[in-house]
Amino acid sequence: MTVFLLAALLLSLLAAAFLAVPLLRAPVGAPRAPWVAALAALLLIGAGAALYARFGDPHWDHGAAAAGSSRIIPTLARHLERQPRDLEGWISLGQAYEAIGRYSLALRCYERANRLGQGNNAAALAGMGEALLLDGDETQEPRAQEFFERALQLDPGSPKALFYSAVIAYHQGHLEVARARFTAMLKLSLPENIRAALQHQIDDIDAHASGQGAASEHAVVKVDAATAIHLHVTLAPALAGKVPSTASLFVFVRAPGGGPPLAVKRSEVRLPQDVDLSAADAMVAGRGVQPGQSVSVVARISASGSPLPQRGDLYGEVRCVAGKGGAQALQIDRLSP
Repeated sequence: MTVFLLAALLLSLLAAAFLAVPLLRAPVGAPRAPWVAALAALLLIGAGAALYARFGDPHWDHGAAAAGSSRIIPTLARHLERQPRDLEGWISLGQAYEAIGRYSLALRCYERANRLGQGNNAAALAGMGEALLLDGDETQEPRAQEFFERALQLDPGSPKALFYSAVIAYHQGHLEVARARFTAMLKLSLPENIRAALQHQIDDIDAHASGQGAASEHAVVKVDAATAIHLHVTLAPALAGKVPSTASLFVFVRAPGGGPPLAVKRSEVRLPQDVDLSAADAMVAGRGVQPGQSVSVVARISASGSPLPQRGDLYGEVRCVAGKGGAQALQIDRLSP
């Protein structure tokens, strides 16, 4: 994957986030935290790969990278067999594994680099945090946050640690911290278009902090018929008394092989209700539902209003094929332990 492709990924990611936020924002009178968490979920996906494009290992062989990370990995692995104490080599291998979605292996590489650096290498710490987040286990967020904070203590200008810690602060409702760290990123050497995207986010924080945010805005997204998934969502009678009045409904489309959601929608809980998703609801440009793709769809009632799974959430799941068939019945009939 080339530098240009990675830079494009960052731009498409930020654009998708800014366009999708209105879909996920809370209704009038609802707490601010839900839409903050929703934005965090959008931004976390794939952001690390974009940061590599601008701030990756300076020793990275870009010609080899263009041939594909999967081809780089054996070369790096052989190099590390000969020179197992090459800290930068382990970081590069971690980046290569992340580029192909092997986050658990990436984490091992960063951990090896961290041991070699005796816990004092900001890049290794930030990589560990990123791999934990991208692996999709939301329970690891506090641990990832600790790694980012330690990285910033060592290198206050670490772009990866600044970005992710800002997103986590945003998620947690700590808008002042998020703003300060997005602002710190503007002091780095960044392309103007990326600077503009970050400034947009800072302006949005300022608007919400002053009570001028458009939290009640609802974007209208046209359903893509070729990838449409039509759902009729119901609630099992046994769980009817377990839905808080302030709960939110999140519906996610996931690929069978795992990874970030292909599409997501958030709404108030008005069960039974019909929900339509398609490639138009993609969270990251270029990673959406494909025509005829077999997917799983999860509907979750979140008591906290956060898109991140919490204990006590109600959920249900169904498998279907995008763009084919009529409305699919999806019953919420399970309780998260």
